[in-house]
Amino acid sequence: MTNDHHLIDLNIGEIKSALTRRSFLRNAAMTGIAAASAVGMPGMLRAQGASTLTWAKPLEATMLDPHISILGSSWEMLHLVYDSLIDVDDALNPTPAIAESWEQESPTSYLFTIRSGVKFSNGADVTVADVIGSLKRVQDPATASWWVRPMGQIEDVTAVGDTQVRITLKVPHAPLLAALAATMCSILPMSLVESGELDVTKDMLGSGPYRIVSHEQDDNWVLERNPHYYQDGLPKIDRIVVKIVPSDNTRIAQLRDGSVDIASFEASPDAALLLRGVPNVEVSVQEVTNYYILGLNAVWDQSPFQDVNLRQAVALTLDRDLIANIALGGGGQPTAVMAPSFGVCDTSKLPNFGQDLNRARQLVAESGNEELEFELMVRNIPADIQMAQVIAQGVAKIGLTANIAVVDEGIWVQRAWIDNPSQFEATITWYAGYADPAISTLWWNPGVAGFTAGHVVNDDAVNAAIDAAYQTGGDARGPMLQDLCEKIDASANVIPLVTRQDTIAYRKDRLQAKLATVEGYAYTLRNAETFELS
Repeated sequence: MTNDHHLIDLNIGEIKSALTRRSFLRNAAMTGIAAASAVGMPGMLRAQGASTLTWAKPLEATMLDPHISILGSSWEMLHLVYDSLIDVDDALNPTPAIAESWEQESPTSYLFTIRSGVKFSNGADVTVADVIGSLKRVQDPATASWWVRPMGQIEDVTAVGDTQVRITLKVPHAPLLAALAATMCSILPMSLVESGELDVTKDMLGSGPYRIVSHEQDDNWVLERNPHYYQDGLPKIDRIVVKIVPSDNTRIAQLRDGSVDIASFEASPDAALLLRGVPNVEVSVQEVTNYYILGLNAVWDQSPFQDVNLRQAVALTLDRDLIANIALGGGGQPTAVMAPSFGVCDTSKLPNFGQDLNRARQLVAESGNEELEFELMVRNIPADIQMAQVIAQGVAKIGLTANIAVVDEGIWVQRAWIDNPSQFEATITWYAGYADPAISTLWWNPGVAGFTAGHVVNDDAVNAAIDAAYQTGGDARGPMLQDLCEKIDASANVIPLVTRQDTIAYRKDRLQAKLATVEGYAYTLRNAETFELS
């Protein structure tokens, strides 16, 4: 496991079966791709003048079935190969993709018109049957997709003639469009999937701007432009070589010497600082809707944080600005359960948001936990450790002692996610925010999220507020989201801290790139089809 995770009910078996060293050329006959070396020029691009973008990224893509993938490091690759019914723009608003248009016929019915001329990279047409089959596959319990609940309670997905698809819901679901835009709703060539000719856990075949040519595990990927891509003249770059480079310092050096064109650094404020001012290097700090959290275990009988007064006291010691400035090098913004980029959660109305040491001391006294010592478990990740140090300094001001325990990722996963009850008192990690403010709030319902059952109280009022935020659209949604923010803040069970910022840097003397300023789905190279090389 790596620190690249999206907190859901983990499919541990899927992770353990992550790809071994192999090539993606096994299905060459099916996809029409000629055999090529993993490091050499693909046969179709041997002609002089073919443009190649080299991208260095820290983590391998290990979960390739888009409908069950849980890793952002996989999504950023899958997004280059697959298309969904719709997409989102840089402001996280829904935009056309495979569906050229849609209308909401009623609170529980949406009609999508499928774009003509969309083809998979093997030349086969994307059909209404592919759309219906893909969405039903996500909903099928046998698929074990964690994206079922974000898509809402779907009654049926049906064809309306040859060009339209209707989604019928059991109850209204405001985040439906945002959910459909995710990689987890990618449209697959269902006839190949159902016949067994395509194993999507091992091979990728989509209608996105690029297709896979070759792959060497933990080393590199080679992608070439999809000749059947529906957007005329795109992608503008013929080939993308992806290098898996775990070390931030190595990627920085590669940018400096020009051996890569673009590099991603996830939540790495140090990279941004080190690259600023480097000749010919453009640094983009991208706001994401993900955020760091402090988890206080309210379920384990050995945890003192079963007491809500004590949890609220800890929340009131948090200096989020200090966490952002000291622990994260100025990266991120203080956040409640919904990232500030959504503009839907007024933190001034939250009783436990913002530092109030006097009230915190009063709550500690009411809990009877003066001079309490507790363990703050963190992964062996610099940002996590630095945040823990700031938090420990804060609780010390009200007489509490946080003993920081640094553990390996595997131990952390076992104690935090797998064990039930979870074997920790307090911990730090991060949650994914996605493209709708309500989607990530599911993690506060342990009956839905699953992975939170070991440390999150099953609160009927919170669960009802989550359901209301999901089912309410239009002008009435704002108050519902605010109410949910307030209830989650009051529980002080899983406490949002600051948003994560991802650093992306590229050679501006070679690459012209439009990067998203806000990202909800970990698509590092969103708009890659429009990138140009000079």
